[in-house]
Amino acid sequence: MYLIQELSYIKRLGGLTNLNFLVAHKGQKYVLRFPAHEFEDIINRQHEKENQRIAAEIGVTVDNVVFTDDGIKMTPYYDATANLTRDLIVTPEYLEKVADVLSTLHSSNREFTNRFNYWEEVEKYKSTLTEMPSLYVLLEERVRNLTQGERLEYVPCHMDSVTGNFIQKDAKQLLLIDWEYSANYLPEWDLAAFILERELSEQQEQVLLDYYGLPAASKESLDLQKLKSDFLWSLWSLVKELEDPSFEAYTAKRTERLIEGLEQYYRLYGNE
Repeated sequence: MYLIQELSYIKRLGGLTNLNFLVAHKGQKYVLRFPAHEFEDIINRQHEKENQRIAAEIGVTVDNVVFTDDGIKMTPYYDATANLTRDLIVTPEYLEKVADVLSTLHSSNREFTNRFNYWEEVEKYKSTLTEMPSLYVLLEERVRNLTQGERLEYVPCHMDSVTGNFIQKDAKQLLLIDWEYSANYLPEWDLAAFILERELSEQQEQVLLDYYGLPAASKESLDLQKLKSDFLWSLWSLVKELEDPSFEAYTAKRTERLIEGLEQYYRLYGNE
């Protein structure tokens, strides 16, 4: 049992949605997370807990030390994580490690407890907004048209595989943390999330895909997941703006890239 008063505070850690702290207990370091409760109607903590347990069995994440019913969580902290910079993770050596983590997860033949429904998630964020801006009504229509007849091939996915959710256990192994959005879904989604957030160059993206072993036939699906990701997280950011206007720049960045991505997608695949 880890009583809160027995923990020694070290420092505040980053995080867009949650409050995260580096703490110590009897000489061991841990990350203590307090969830942002304004998203409790969107995030299912029981799914998160069970999916992280499965991911730990697969070998792509850490075990929980504490996970309460209201989402307070404590996991081991590895000192090597401090060396995992944004520049380091895009080197060929680390792109191979990222690809290995995602490939191991996707090819595990395991199933998570829930299945991701993209349009249901869109509706959740829309319902939180007082009014859907007209631009996003148009963008939704275009994305919906592109997803008609999309293949259904579900594997366990992290669903938020951005740079900040990779940690380094040691010099040889990367792991994924924060399984709040995890679900069974298309494997290209996780690749797209990392590519977009880290803003990989075409060359870096190809290195990642080569290490992952993505079939050429799946490239169109990957590009479509990029569009879907930018649209969904634009809506997420719009919701965050209601409480914190500083998210306006993040919303604009996602939206502008989505518009550019749609134009490029039409040129490549002619699906306008």
